[in-house]
Amino acid sequence: MKTIAMILSYLDTEKIEYKFVGDPGTEIKGFASLSQYKTGNMTWIKSENNIPVDFDPNAVTLAIIQDGVDASAQNTIKTPESKRVFFSIIEHFFCPQNDRKPVGHGTYIGPNVKLGRNVKIGHNCSLDGEITIGENTVIWDNVTIINRVAIGSNCTIQSGVRIGHDGYGYTEDQYHVKTMIRHYGGVNIGNDVFIGANCVIYRGTIDDTVIGNGSKIDAMCFNSHNSRLGENVSVIAGTLIYGSSNIEDNAYIASSIIRNQITVGKDAFIGMGSVVTKDVDPGTVVVGVPAKPLKIKNE
Repeated sequence: MKTIAMILSYLDTEKIEYKFVGDPGTEIKGFASLSQYKTGNMTWIKSENNIPVDFDPNAVTLAIIQDGVDASAQNTIKTPESKRVFFSIIEHFFCPQNDRKPVGHGTYIGPNVKLGRNVKIGHNCSLDGEITIGENTVIWDNVTIINRVAIGSNCTIQSGVRIGHDGYGYTEDQYHVKTMIRHYGGVNIGNDVFIGANCVIYRGTIDDTVIGNGSKIDAMCFNSHNSRLGENVSVIAGTLIYGSSNIEDNAYIASSIIRNQITVGKDAFIGMGSVVTKDVDPGTVVVGVPAKPLKIKNE
């Protein structure tokens, strides 16, 4: 049996700021969305707009509510980080234990691969080269990692990802005959990085392709050779980041194309469907084809 008192104790241990009103002895059976709510569960209210018409929030056993939202329930936990609190409670109390084997069926791990503690690798993967994987990293099915790649701790690599292949670089003679250039760099991925399904990350030509700590890359994205992502960068599905581009810390790229050798400054925001052909200043919002400044963030 899980009670609100247990949840509050967990939040205290994690040093999470909150205010609680209600009965700590109340039992919590699980979790549910507001639209599909069932009595006895915990739910999340991030704004008044999320509350369905004719819905009685007082029928909710426990609500995690964003600070500043005018909502009520039988028991409430109000916090400035309601989303993080809600999902961390689910993860801690209601997430089933993972009993996956360390290495799945049909997976090849080369002799120079070094795996940290508690690494999980799925089915039909191939890891071949000078590869290091940090502790608690999870690699799902049908992933290929080759050549020289370093992946940090607590990362998630979803199914179908390709990391470490040579990028698209060539020489061309006077007759337009093209000869592909062999790449000699690697890929360096930091800690707490998420790489979504079917992404492609090329290794660097000479220096490494880099993805910084805490960065999150959605499915079907492309990172070309020599590209550098800073820390806590968000890259949304379908984004193409071309060679030698530099995406600085905390930048947000919404399903866009970033030209080669472009710098996207710290805290910049690239609007959906943009084609970025020039450098983007720190803290700037750009949109369009070609992308143009819309405003400075927080103005």
